[in-house]
Amino acid sequence: MKVIIPTALRKHTDGQNHLSVTATTVEDALNQVVTAHPELRSSLFDDANQLVSFVNVFVNDRNIRDLENEATPLNETDEILLVPAIAGG
Repeated sequence: MKVIIPTALRKHTDGQNHLSVTATTVEDALNQVVTAHPELRSSLFDDANQLVSFVNVFVNDRNIRDLENEATPLNETDEILLVPAIAGG
């Protein structure tokens, strides 16, 4: 499956706009992503290894908070999209 990396986080993935993983849950997929690109960990997880509240994770256009959070099951054809909150003024 594909994990789509937004522009704001690509500096942590050597400019890659997506990563390929093989996972059965969102948690497994995100763990694979941060294992491959450790610089992403602080952008996705807090010190307690919980997904930070200012990053939304979507599986096929559905927010995982409306599904089963990190336990959301995945299929081989699913796409995961990471969407960090953007602040400005």
